[in-house]
Amino acid sequence: MRVLPTLLVLGAVAAPIAAQQELPRDLATVEQQRSRACVGVLERVAVLDTELSPYAARSQRIQAIAEAVVIEDPSVVQSLATDDPFESAVAAWFTTDQLLAQRFVETGVEAIQDERATGRTTIMQRIGEAMTQVQAGADSILAQNEETVLAAGPCDGAVFVRPAVVEACEGTAGPICDAARAPDSPPAGFFFVDDANSLWDMRELRPWTAPTGIQVGPTGQLDGARTVGYARVGNIVVTVALSPVLRPREEISPAERFQFDQTNQALGFIFDHPTIAFTPGFGMRAALPEALSGEDAYIIHFGDPGDPDVIWRGEAGTGTALEATIPMAAGHVLRLRNGDALALTALEGDDPRFTITLDTTGQAEAADALVTYMTAQLGTDLNQLLPPSGQGPTGQERD
Repeated sequence: MRVLPTLLVLGAVAAPIAAQQELPRDLATVEQQRSRACVGVLERVAVLDTELSPYAARSQRIQAIAEAVVIEDPSVVQSLATDDPFESAVAAWFTTDQLLAQRFVETGVEAIQDERATGRTTIMQRIGEAMTQVQAGADSILAQNEETVLAAGPCDGAVFVRPAVVEACEGTAGPICDAARAPDSPPAGFFFVDDANSLWDMRELRPWTAPTGIQVGPTGQLDGARTVGYARVGNIVVTVALSPVLRPREEISPAERFQFDQTNQALGFIFDHPTIAFTPGFGMRAALPEALSGEDAYIIHFGDPGDPDVIWRGEAGTGTALEATIPMAAGHVLRLRNGDALALTALEGDDPRFTITLDTTGQAEAADALVTYMTAQLGTDLNQLLPPSGQGPTGQERD
């Protein structure tokens, strides 16, 4: 279980390629403001990281102990602290379990194996409690620094404008300031451009991810059964996903239920879970908190921006990253499966201002595999993970 959020993962992006459309008129202003603001934000993040580091170290320690328990590796016992109640309990479990294992070898009594299984369950519960306690401590610190955590979002993975950073760093020291002042030396984990407008020429595309079956994630929530497309232009990151939308039947309206049923029927999905409703869903996230070219809306669509087949529409200039999960129409699922390209377009009124197109590499194959899984296996897997008795993880709407 991860204690710390990934606040900052700063590094290189793909090599620049030629921009294919007009430069957004406010790009330089927005990016210079971002770079100036991130100098102070990163100073606060560094302080926060120092406060969180003991929790991170403890989390890693507990995870290593948990892995040793799972594979029954007694070599970890020598490193366990006898004055730590949790680690002392783990050491005691290893001792007891080894004695029981030896007794089973000598006697073959099956009840000994049951006793070992009970002990293993107990110590794994103790490990879970220890991890929960560490997470709670870290969460408390993060809650007290919520403003810093939120402010770090636009700095996460960003490419910075060097002159703006140097200006904001006047009289200030720190890793980003030192890196910005040393253009001829390695950037120490930071990436800079000298001209903000050159960010528009920096583009990165990734193939669509291969989907897996639905499963229970490390936090107890459902995970998997999705494919994700990714595109980046400068500091604008756009991700889209095809995955199931799973919602308690009691929480959806008759109109929503009709829509789910119509889509599922058109796609040949058979899904009969008594308490969970399902339909294919479309998830999106776009790092566009500020308008870059006078736009008032964004759309994600198939086809030409002048005559788009729109999947999603959202407001521009919200001050935060755009994020949504919505049921997906059957026709749009088929277009993904056919390999038709998706794009995000900024609109001022009905006029396109700029477009970011996602790569189609692996899209058709991944969408086809996921649709096939939804048709043939999802219902069975979900009935095992969320049995009608109500045991098991809680299903939630997922993107």
